[in-house]
This record gives sequence, C-alpha cells and structure tokens, in this order.
Amino acid sequence: MSTEPTLPRRRLGLFDVLCLGVNATVGSGVFALPDDMQRAMGGWSPFAYLLCTLLLLPVALCFAELSGRFDETGGAFVYARHAFGDKVGFVVGWYCWAATFIAWAANTTLFIELCGLHAYPWNKLLSALAIVALGVVNYFGVKPGALLVNAVVIGKLGAIFCFLAVAVFAIQPGHFGGPLPLGVAGVGQGIYLALFPLQGFEVTPVAAGETDNPRRNVPLGTMGALLLSALLFIIVQATLVGSYPALADESPKPLADAARYLGRGIGLIVLVGSMVSVGGFNAGSALGAPRYAQAIANRGLLPRPLARIHPRFATPHLAIAATTTISAILAFFFDYRQLVGMSNVTVVVQYLFACLAVLALRRRGPAASESPAWVTPEGPVYRSAATAGRAAPWVIPGGPIVPVLGAIGSLLLVTGASQAELLFAAAALAVGVVVGVLSSRKG
Repeated sequence: MSTEPTLPRRRLGLFDVLCLGVNATVGSGVFALPDDMQRAMGGWSPFAYLLCTLLLLPVALCFAELSGRFDETGGAFVYARHAFGDKVGFVVGWYCWAATFIAWAANTTLFIELCGLHAYPWNKLLSALAIVALGVVNYFGVKPGALLVNAVVIGKLGAIFCFLAVAVFAIQPGHFGGPLPLGVAGVGQGIYLALFPLQGFEVTPVAAGETDNPRRNVPLGTMGALLLSALLFIIVQATLVGSYPALADESPKPLADAARYLGRGIGLIVLVGSMVSVGGFNAGSALGAPRYAQAIANRGLLPRPLARIHPRFATPHLAIAATTTISAILAFFFDYRQLVGMSNVTVVVQYLFACLAVLALRRRGPAASESPAWVTPEGPVYRSAATAGRAAPWVIPGGPIVPVLGAIGSLLLVTGASQAELLFAAAALAVGVVVGVLSSRKG
C-alpha cells in the first residue's frame, strides 16, 4: 500500500483565490485601527498605508514568483523547505500555522464582542462553538468554504463602499496635512500599525494544491490581494480623515462611529459590515489554517495522519479537526489582545524567509527530485518533477534587487515589535521545536 497522501482535487478558480487573499487582508484592521493611525500621523495617516505597501510590494512579488514555481499546498513553508531544508522549513511552517489558528481564535472572540455578547463564560463558549461550526463547514469540502469566503468578501466590501459613497460628500480638505502629532517617530509607528491590516496576501498561495491552474491564478491572486486591499485602505483612511473630525478619539470601532456620525442608517450598515468582515476573516482562517498543518505533516515534521485526505470530501479532515480544536481552546481561555500579540512578528518571519528563498532557489543547483532548470536573464528557474513539461513560471525582473529589498523591508518592520511580542514568538517557537522533534522520532 502506498504511503503517499492522496492528492486533493483542484476546485478553486482565480476569483476564489483572489477572494481568499482579499478576505485575509481586509479583516478587522480597516474597521478598528483608523483612530490609532490618526493619533500616530494625524492628517498624513493615509500615507502610512502607502509607505507600508511600498515595503511589502517586494515581498508580494517574491511570493508571486515562488507561488508560480510550486503547486504544493503550504505557502511560505513549502518555499522555505525547498530553499533551506526541512529544519528551517519547519520553523517557518510552524509560525505560519500558529499565526493562523491564533488569529482565528482572536478574531472570533472579537466577533462575539461586536455582537454585544460580553457575559462570561457564555461569550467564550460561543466563541469556541463558532470556531467549531466553521471547522465543520470546511470538513465537508474546500469549495463550500471558498463560497462562504466569497460571500463575506462581497458583504464587507459592500458595507465599506456604502460608507465611502456617503462620506465623500462630507470631506473637508482642511483636515488633511498639518503637523505630525508624534513627529518623525509617529511615521514609523503608523507604518507598523498599517502592517496588521495589510498582512494576509501571503495566505493566497496556501491552498495552491487545491487551485486550478495555480501557476497563473496564485501569483495573480497574491499581487491582486495586496494592491486592491492597499488601495482600499488608503481611500478609506483618507475619507475618514476628511469627513470625521473626531477620528483621533479612542474607539474599538472608529469606522462605524464615523458612519454613525454621518447618519444612523449608514452607521448600522457599517457596523454590520464590520461583523461580516471579522466573521469573513474567521471563515478564511478555517479554510487556510489546516493546510499549513497538512503541508508540514506531509514531510513527517508533524504527525503524519494530519496529512491524510478524506476519501469522499477531498479535504485534510484530520488537520481541520486538530486546527479547529486548538483554536476553540484558545478562544475559550484567552482574550483578543493576548491572542494577537505575536501576529506581526510571525508574519514578518514568513516574509523574510520567502524573500531569502527566492535568492536561494535561483542560485542552487537542481535537487534530485527536480527536472533541469529553465535559464532566464535573472538566473536559473527550477521545477519539480511533478510539474515538468509546463511553461516556465514568471520571474521577477532585476535579478536580486527585489528579493533583497523585500528582506530589508521585513527586517525594518520587525524592529517595531514590542519585547512582549518577541518573547511570545520565542515561546511559540520553543513549543514548535519540541513538537517537531517528537514527530520526527515517531516517523
């Protein structure tokens, strides 16, 4: 009997992949962070998104090139493993998986709070049940989960566009510019704040193994998710600055407050949209998070049963069950701020190693499992034996310039992390190393 896991069927199209990336990017940040951005940079706060996007654009280009090379499920884990081996790949993959199920738990607790349910322990119990419900949806197939993601993407964007259509008529040009509230230091703080809303495009390649024509659809979806989301955030922040004079006041839902300032009806629409947005992020997490566990388990670095594919539903059902269980437990015992503390650090680790992987994969010789390289002006491009015979993937022009810029930008972003976030990331890594060692010994 073959020990190789059954390959999942490819069911996701370009629209599904783009929605997966946009949903992961347009989450709670655009609804919850505009006031923080205003306190950091004042009337210049829309530029925080622009500057952060410029730092992330080389990273997204690296993800686009890498996603065109590999059809495997797993995203940054796959790229790091091919470039640097199983040990480094496991570290990156563990951070990918941990970040997604922690974020899933965190956003679920926030969703329950937005619904007005604060009484303990019922709020925590409902958070856990909401996670289990999404896990069940994805257990029965990737397409139902993708359709749910598509629906919530349309819903959340609809609420935002409704706000923009009303607020644009209330913009006061005098609200823009002016002095920086925190000086030059506020610019760095604003860029770091913008990282949380802008992260998520790296989720797009995770389900490449279940995507139709992944060498075309995944790169397009990755770049599209970042650029479309960044444009939306810049427009929303600029509209808020121009139309809402109390934007700097501290609030858990500043976008909904601004909408209510303009009118009770539009305020209700945006509040519902914020709930849909956070709920949609959770739906995307339920779809993407188990795929990291599946990819790592395929290499024997997590228990191998997590890589099994359901014979009927073609989903990594045991990885879904394990990820859902862990997320539900975290949501029950921890609050939102505790759970999202290491989010930026773990994501930047993925960014850094993705950029370094581009350089490593271009320079090294072909592995035994790979077919001969394509030769391009930027260097050799390798492909796996499973994808031999297909057209050469897209390669970033300019040689090493873009990957180097992406790596430098990633390091600059991580300098904004607090000591507590770094300690939390180190503790998560220690747990991952123990799990990886035990799994390898059993294998």
